[in-house]
Formats: sequence, structure tokens, C-alpha cells
Amino acid sequence: MLGACVSPTKLRKEIVFFNEGLDSAAIQSLNITEPAIQKGDLLQIIISTRSSATNLLFSQNLIQPNVGGNAGGNASAVADMANQYLVDIASGDIKIPLIGTLHAEGLTKSQLEKEVLNRAMKYVNEEPVVNIRYLNFRITFLGSVGAQGTKQFQSERVSFLQALGEAGGITPGGDLKNILLFREQNGKRTVHKIDLTNGDFLNSPENFLRQNDILYVSPTTRQLVATDMSFQRNFQFINLGVTVLNLIFILTNIFR
Repeated sequence: MLGACVSPTKLRKEIVFFNEGLDSAAIQSLNITEPAIQKGDLLQIIISTRSSATNLLFSQNLIQPNVGGNAGGNASAVADMANQYLVDIASGDIKIPLIGTLHAEGLTKSQLEKEVLNRAMKYVNEEPVVNIRYLNFRITFLGSVGAQGTKQFQSERVSFLQALGEAGGITPGGDLKNILLFREQNGKRTVHKIDLTNGDFLNSPENFLRQNDILYVSPTTRQLVATDMSFQRNFQFINLGVTVLNLIFILTNIFR
């Protein structure tokens, strides 16, 4: 009962987002950094020119669809599979037809686009258009969230709050002051502690997530105590012991 007694001011600081340190002027001037490509990323790279024959030279995984009722479905499946490149888990390289091997790990998407463009210019008489996008921009949610698991995002600009909303938000009992962000970058794994009660977080690099980030929302101490069955059992034993002592005291007074 004593542990459950919390002042309204303290409770507000624990469960209300950004209840202090919120600076709207600083948020407006925030610089968004582009995520770097990592080993194991799946990229779609499309090199387009005005010549369809030239475009085929830069494509891979192309399978001619069968003629018949399933032609449309097969064509759609081919379109989904074409131009997909897995960044090698050992070397960090990708291999593009005609262009050859490129080291992609550590580059941003725009940097890789420029590199692909420079290579492609050797084989065409016009400047091609190069488009690259992630096909594995996934975030994993664990702990006190509405829906644990891994979620795929179409956009590569995903804010922390957007991602948290996709996971159903933080459940009652989740600790806004103790959220862990596990991130792998340049072959190194880092852990960042996030406090969502402080508006300064919106100015931090962790405000925008990167592919394969893992978020873990810890439960509060009160939530752990409330769900801990051993604590409840111990309380029952204490209650039983007090009852027995009271009974002994009553019987002693009666038969004195």
C-alpha cells in the first residue's frame, strides 16, 4: 500500500511523454542523418535509361513469365524479385550485372547511387537514373509494448514515436525513463538509453531509427512488484502468521 502511494506530480513525471525539456525551436533545426548500409541489408537497385534493352543489361533475376492465365501474377512476382541485391554478410559487397562488384557497407544510399551512376555511365550514351531503396527496413519491439515483434517499414525515415505507434505504444506499467535502443553500425553494436519524459530526446540522433534497430521497453519497479507472484505469496504467509499469532493471543487470554 505504501509503495502504491505516489504523488500526482511524481506520477506525471513518470507516465507523461516529454513533460520537461521540450524545446520546439531546437526541434525545428534538427539535422536528419541518412542511415548507412549494413552487411545483410537487402537493396533494390534500379538503373533506368530510355532504352529498354539497356535496362535489361543492368537487371538480374529476370524470368520470362508463362503465357496464359498466370502471366500477370508471374510478371508481378518477377518485378518483386528483380533488381534485389543482398549486401554480402562477409565482405559488405554487392554484385551488379555489367557494373561488377561494389563495396556498399558503410555508404549511405545517396553515396551508393552516385557510385553506381559513375560505373553505369561507362556503358551508356546518356546519364541513367539510379534509384535505391531498402527492402529490409525492420524494427524489432520487445518488452512493455502493445505488440512485440518485428515490423517492416516502407519509408526509410522512421521516427521513434512513429515506430512506437506501430507497435501499439507503451503499455501501462512501461518505464518511459528506461528504454533501451540496440543498434548495429559499422560492425559495432551499441546500446542507447532513452528517456521519453524529457523533450531533449527529440534533438538526439536516436530520434530517427535505422534498419534492424531493436527497442526494449523496461517495466517499472511498481509493475514488477505488482506482477511478482513470490511477493504475493510472501505477503500471504505474513498475513497467515499474523492471524495465527492473534489467535494464540486470544486463546491465551480466554483460558488464563
